[in-house]
Amino acid sequence: MYWYKRNSQHILKAIAILICNVTLFSCISTDPAQKKRAELFDLPSFFQSEIKSLKETNPTITKTVRKDSISEVQEIKIKNWDTELASFVAIDINKPAYSGYVDIDSVDNLVTYTITNPDLDLSCIQIQYKNGKANDIVIERKVKNSLYSTTELLEYRKNDSYTVEKNQAVKVVGENYYKIKGEF
Repeated sequence: MYWYKRNSQHILKAIAILICNVTLFSCISTDPAQKKRAELFDLPSFFQSEIKSLKETNPTITKTVRKDSISEVQEIKIKNWDTELASFVAIDINKPAYSGYVDIDSVDNLVTYTITNPDLDLSCIQIQYKNGKANDIVIERKVKNSLYSTTELLEYRKNDSYTVEKNQAVKVVGENYYKIKGEF
């Protein structure tokens, strides 16, 4: 019986180590979609960084606002960059809804993310790199349901300009066109 008591302690230790290893390795994902998701560009962080920089530099911009055929241009300082660039910050290609529906194409310094599910609101994101850093970002969105359809084009050119262009067709109201462009 002595050998049983002595070896049982070693057996219990071995079982405990085995259980710990199984538990640790079960937490590591081998799902290809999860690995692919980790590779995608973090748009919200990029735009939060840009907002922080714009708040610090406080540039005067030439802002053009257009609704349908009426347009107005002003030179202004933006008081709230969070609100001004909210449409850009809201885009997050790493959301679980896009998982498995993103095709990535890379040519030279241009990376294109194409969303393959037409039921999702994003269509395409293009990121142009300059000196290894994201410089120009173009985002295409479309939303269509029984009440309205919207197409939206967002463009951000670092240290140059940003544009929010939207076509909207609402069943009862009709069609509207909006464009906001800010030039640094």
